Amino acid sequence: MEPTKTGQIVKFHTPLEYEDPKQLFIVFEFIEDGARSKTKIRPIDERASIFNAIHLIRAKDLEVVENHSFNIDEVLKQSNNNLSNFLSLLS
Repeated sequence: MEPTKTGQIVKFHTPLEYEDPKQLFIVFEFIEDGARSKTKIRPIDERASIFNAIHLIRAKDLEVVENHSFNIDEVLKQSNNNLSNFLSLLS
């Protein structure tokens, strides 16, 4: 299932050879545009420091990891609006 809302945990359904197929991302924003819908995602694993930026990816390239979604606003409150604290809550 493609992502359709903020807070969903996703992964690439067909990762490239050099990508970690287990790498999970959180959807920070879903941009509806029909067949060209996009998501802004960020890796959950902070150790992947080169990829810590938020990336704009086509929704059709991602799949939702079932039973792993969050209310971002609520989790950010718990982490005092600090992204590092937020990511540590997800790990």
